[in-house]
Amino acid sequence: MSVAIVQSRMCNVKDLLDRSPVAGVAQAEQLLRYWLRSSNEVWMGMYDGQVACVWGLRTPTILSDRPYLWLFTTDLVEQHKFLFIRRSQLVVEEILERYPLIVGHVSLWNHAARKWLKWLGAEFGPPEEQGAPFVIRRKE
Repeated sequence: MSVAIVQSRMCNVKDLLDRSPVAGVAQAEQLLRYWLRSSNEVWMGMYDGQVACVWGLRTPTILSDRPYLWLFTTDLVEQHKFLFIRRSQLVVEEILERYPLIVGHVSLWNHAARKWLKWLGAEFGPPEEQGAPFVIRRKE
């Protein structure tokens, strides 16, 4: 069993979609490709050489100190969630050394992502049209 987090945006999008909760959802491929292309930094969570999740940071401007975090998961994350949570916590700690906080939105129906974010220290705001906004703050 091998778990790794690697910084890369090169992944098989169709394979990820087929193994994800949004398989068959219209516009899912277009949206994932957009986030991969427009993000400043992208990481892949790997399990035994297979991509289990992809997430990234996108800043609205190059001077922004509030990157937007997005996440895309497959079935492998749910099967090995505690391994990925710990590795993700380490990456988020590194990000928070460069930025005072991380922002984003999470779909209300995506319970796995909400749990993942909670483990990363996210604070959730009231639900909006896009989902629930969240903030992850640097611990001082």
